[in-house]
Amino acid sequence: MYQHLLVAVDGSHTSANALNHAIALARHEGTRLTLVNVANPAEYMALAPEFLQHESYEAAALAEGNTVLEAAVATARAALSEDKVASHLLMATKGAREMAKMLVDYAEVQGADLLVIGTHGRSGLMHLLMGSFAETVMRETRLPLLVIRSDEEPEED
Repeated sequence: MYQHLLVAVDGSHTSANALNHAIALARHEGTRLTLVNVANPAEYMALAPEFLQHESYEAAALAEGNTVLEAAVATARAALSEDKVASHLLMATKGAREMAKMLVDYAEVQGADLLVIGTHGRSGLMHLLMGSFAETVMRETRLPLLVIRSDEEPEED
């Protein structure tokens, strides 16, 4: 049914759940996976400069994105053949909407036929303040979307 799954990974427990679901589906369907991390330097601007071990926020975002991708690729390749797993790092400079749009655009350009993402299950004030990446992806994409909820309790205010 599916030939190419694109999986968003961010190093969280929730994205690991999404990756595990995608791996199981890829193994069952014999499809290939592309693992994508959307790095965003803005996430590092809240850190005090003395904690930043890189020359810039962009370098920190790239380093973390590559670390996340390497771990996800290792997990996927342990379960699938090496030729079935690819990865890509995207760099966003604005907020979650741009990150979601970049992910969706990349999935479409790569010919993915299913997009797999995890959701953190935030509610209330946290949802209002942080938004939902999954909701934004859902609004932006025309591709089928598999959203995997965290197996942890939703974050409450």
